[in-house]
Amino acid sequence: VDDSAPDIKKTAKAVALLKQLGAYADVEKVKGSRNVRSGKGKMRNRRYVQRRGPLVVYSEDNGVTRAFRNIPGVELCSVDRLGLLTLAPGRHVGRFI
Repeated sequence: VDDSAPDIKKTAKAVALLKQLGAYADVEKVKGSRNVRSGKGKMRNRRYVQRRGPLVVYSEDNGVTRAFRNIPGVELCSVDRLGLLTLAPGRHVGRFI
């Protein structure tokens, strides 16, 4: 990814970047996987479950979090806050970062 990616401030440009990188297919998969949760979690404000999408790792937040936060399935994480469950949720290695 080039040096202009951390300066993205608009969601449309973020979607264009994901399409350019080939990660938007994962976002479409996440959109299609949203289902109503089984059990009593529906009554406890945990109504929907969905797959995990791509992970965007940034060093400085220059508007990146605002650009990517409205895209379903895309998670954002600072380099300082990376952990094992963020990189491999559910112990399944192979997440698109």
